[in-house]
Amino acid sequence: MYPDIGLLLLRVVIGGVVMMHGLLKLGLVGKGGSIPGVAGWFNSMGLRPGLFWAYAAVIGEAGGGLLTLLGLGGPIGPGLLVGDLIVVTIVAHWSQGFWAGGGKVGWEFPVPLLAGALAIALAGNGAWSLDRLLGLAYPDWLLPAWLVITVAGAGLALAVRSMQAPKAAQS
Repeated sequence: MYPDIGLLLLRVVIGGVVMMHGLLKLGLVGKGGSIPGVAGWFNSMGLRPGLFWAYAAVIGEAGGGLLTLLGLGGPIGPGLLVGDLIVVTIVAHWSQGFWAGGGKVGWEFPVPLLAGALAIALAGNGAWSLDRLLGLAYPDWLLPAWLVITVAGAGLALAVRSMQAPKAAQS
């Protein structure tokens, strides 16, 4: 068995994919985006103020993805990804159904990323990580405390959205 290689592979893929999605919001990769554009989209979905939540998404995705990819900061990076992906799944993907296709991206895409990030947070970064290279160790209470904080942040975003989201038209 090679759990450290498995964790490295998981960290690089999960962290790398979500990090690039965060950099997309900054216009640094892909077809580009912008913080004002993301903020407007977030405002339209009820995540207000959109500018605050746009920056929170970039920190969660680009910052959390980078920490995860490098294996630095113990559960902090993967925890940021967990919180971000909970919100992403519920707000942007759940209503699309399970499957991606036909111009829709269902929750089949973000849920495996969420599960992978949670698995990394629970298992640790492994031997092939900057944490190990730098000799960093974290107290046992950090993981549960960080996950509670992360889920509370996701809950806050969802609560804000539920109060401010546009209401569906009544027939």
